[in-house]
Formats: sequence, structure tokens, C-alpha cells
Amino acid sequence: MVKLFLNDSLAVLFVNYKKSMSSVIPLKQFPKSIIISGTARNVGKTTFACQLIEKYKPEKVIAIKISPHFHSIEADAEIIEQNEDFVIVREHKKESSKDSARMLNAGASEVYFIMTLDNNLLKVVNFLSTIVDTNSRIIIESAAIRRYILPQKFYVVYNNDNPNIKNQNTDLEKYIDEWINGEIVFLPYL
Repeated sequence: MVKLFLNDSLAVLFVNYKKSMSSVIPLKQFPKSIIISGTARNVGKTTFACQLIEKYKPEKVIAIKISPHFHSIEADAEIIEQNEDFVIVREHKKESSKDSARMLNAGASEVYFIMTLDNNLLKVVNFLSTIVDTNSRIIIESAAIRRYILPQKFYVVYNNDNPNIKNQNTDLEKYIDEWINGEIVFLPYL
């Protein structure tokens, strides 16, 4: 069971994992952030993120791509933080086919690529709060981070082959603001 409680400036996500065990996790408020999740790989999450970046470009958008998969880090990468729980790299190369480079090319003023497992996302959110203005327009591509951030909007991108949210994220389904079909043009949604 998951319940969201709002109290002026404090938001708390109450998670009841088992009947005998529960915890209270304070949600960080990122009031102008948009979280984008997807039902599978290659459903259009980054394409939608790039369209949002283009729309909000005058606001100096910060884009964040979070992956639970650890990739090799290029020798000239600008590593912001690297520890046993996560790696944060600031994207600076526009000449790449990586999703983070696509976000930079779409007009984001800053782009961060983060590699971490879901169980370390609270640590990531706490660290991010020290390096970015949480009141900025922030576009985040990640589902699980919704457990730790209270965004302005939470979108899930799907396609006809993958219409359902991933099993590990079904607890977040009630917080989805809008489902976006990645097989049609996104602009009408904006």
C-alpha cells in the first residue's frame, strides 16, 4: 500500500512493505520538474523528453537521465560524483548518439547522466539537491525516482506492444498524471 500525504511544504510517501514493516520517506519537492517513465525500452521516453526540453528551453532546462545499468565512462567524461552507490556525469558532448547528448542538443542548459540502482536513488536525490536548483525546470527520465521526488508532472510513455507499467513500478501507477503514446506525435500533449 502506498499513500501520499501533503502538508504545506512537506510531502511524505508512506510505504507499507509488509503488514509488520513500514517506513516514512520524505519527498523532495522539485516544483517545476517533470518525470518521464516508460513501459519498456525504446518507447519514446527520450524523444518526449527532448520535445519538453525544446518547449521549456527559455527557462534554462536541466535534464537528467537515470539508468540502473552501469556503462563504461569515457576518458574525457566530466564526472561530478563517483562513489560506491552512484555515478553522475555532466554531458558536454553534442556529437554523440547517447540520450544525454540528444537532451543537450534539444536545448538543455545542463544534462546529467546518472548510473545507480533504484535502492540508491534517495542518495542521488539528496546529492542532486546540492548541485542543481530544485526550483528550476528539470526534466528527469526515470520511473523509480518518483518515489523520492514530488514533481509538477509525472508522465509514462508507452507503445501498443508495451501498454502496461513495469511490474517493479506498479506502486507508482496512481501518481501518473498522463499516459503518452510513443507511437503518435507528442506535440498535441504539450
